[in-house]
Amino acid sequence: MKITYFIALIIALTLTTPLVLAQTPTEEVIPTKEVTPTKATDTDVDKLKEKVAETVLGMKEGQETAVSGTIVSVKGDVMKLSTDDKDIEVTLDDALTEYFEVQGTVTKEIKKEALKKNDYLFVLGPEINGSITANSIYKDQRYLSLVGKITEVNVDDFTVKIVALDKTNYILDVQTRTTQELLNIKTVTPEKIGFTKLKEGDSIHAFVKANNENPKSTRFDAERILVIPNEYFIQ
Repeated sequence: MKITYFIALIIALTLTTPLVLAQTPTEEVIPTKEVTPTKATDTDVDKLKEKVAETVLGMKEGQETAVSGTIVSVKGDVMKLSTDDKDIEVTLDDALTEYFEVQGTVTKEIKKEALKKNDYLFVLGPEINGSITANSIYKDQRYLSLVGKITEVNVDDFTVKIVALDKTNYILDVQTRTTQELLNIKTVTPEKIGFTKLKEGDSIHAFVKANNENPKSTRFDAERILVIPNEYFIQ
């Protein structure tokens, strides 16, 4: 555990005494110069003590939390993250913070430099004085769920236009990898279908990758589509 390691390091630093050479009556006495910690060393040790103490205190008080959002900015050891509710401050620590990237079912370790503006992150760590001190940061892909009605099906370019519940119009590009399913109104179970089974007036639930570079985009590649026939609601 990182915390245990740094606590041990602090104890070692604070308990270290000046070195004195062992000697016997028959040995020549060699003058030994006493080692005195510098102010800079003391300051570094004090800072490390404070960081570890704050992190341990946060864990003891049950303040460890998890937040998700997109990067607004990174300046030095401070990151601003935009969540659904507000912008929050995340403190990064070269000694404590670990960085990972989620790629499907695989998670790999990355460097801090791999993070950039608009990346979507999960941040884990204790909340201290209104700022989250990051123990772990996971770079991930954000997905959106769109619910609405099909207004147009274009068989020439394999696109579907839908109007969402909030009246926003979207265009979905249906790819060969897109999972397309239709609710069987007799068995009430989803069944795989082809593009030709999509029709205007049916309800649709679509899952798409969010466009972090352009949050206002209304056109997406569809990852998964579930169609509920209009007949289901008029039985």
